[in-house]
Amino acid sequence: MVRDVQFPAFRAALSGILCLACVSCRSLLPGRGVPTLTALPRTIVVDGKLDDWEGVAFVTVTPRSGVFETEGTSSNADSAADLSYRFAVCRDSDALYVAVQVTDDVRVVDSTQPGETAARAWEDDAVEVFIDGNFNRAPDARDKERREYQYGGEFSLVTNGAATTNCTAWPDSFGKPDHWQGAVSHRQEADGGFTLFYEYRLLWKVMGGNVRPGDTIGFTIGVQDDDDGERRDHALYWQGTSPHCWRNEAGWGAVRLTP
Repeated sequence: MVRDVQFPAFRAALSGILCLACVSCRSLLPGRGVPTLTALPRTIVVDGKLDDWEGVAFVTVTPRSGVFETEGTSSNADSAADLSYRFAVCRDSDALYVAVQVTDDVRVVDSTQPGETAARAWEDDAVEVFIDGNFNRAPDARDKERREYQYGGEFSLVTNGAATTNCTAWPDSFGKPDHWQGAVSHRQEADGGFTLFYEYRLLWKVMGGNVRPGDTIGFTIGVQDDDDGERRDHALYWQGTSPHCWRNEAGWGAVRLTP
């Protein structure tokens, strides 16, 4: 059975470790108060179906439990039916795997094209995975010197299969097995809304090359939502410091890669 766990922002003030039946766990990094997930070993086929995530604990993020930013005027902007998601992490000896299942009331992909590897992903329905590979929690990971890019950055997938890694040291690297890969699919529900599925495989190379099982990396997820066919209307982050969740690593959570 796939299980969901809520991870509200106020839990960053707690201490100790909460384990989930030995299949996954979340905790606060000792001495730093950083909400931390644990990526356990798992064999994953990246196909956008999430079938092989059975038994892995997912974290649920809603506008009430995550960091919600709105740029539109929709009357149901803070509804979980409009935008919410669950995600999970695991790893093998070579890479970090991320699964995201998004609930969205309308699917919009008017600003990107399938096959793009330098898409304006943030203007459509998309998932962005943020990595701080050296875990230095830099307050401005997008400065003009691009110093933090060599340790990760943002890896974006649009629901139509477009992608971008322009805010990393590896632009246009999507689909390369020695960098990162991903897959997406979607399903329309009986109520007219959509369930969107995303899978990622991110090699240690795109985190700086020195990351290995046993390390801890900075990590968060941002789901972008376009409802009206123009620019982004909402964004929902697992952890972040608004209004600069995308560039302030100090507000992100973390992932511990089990040794």
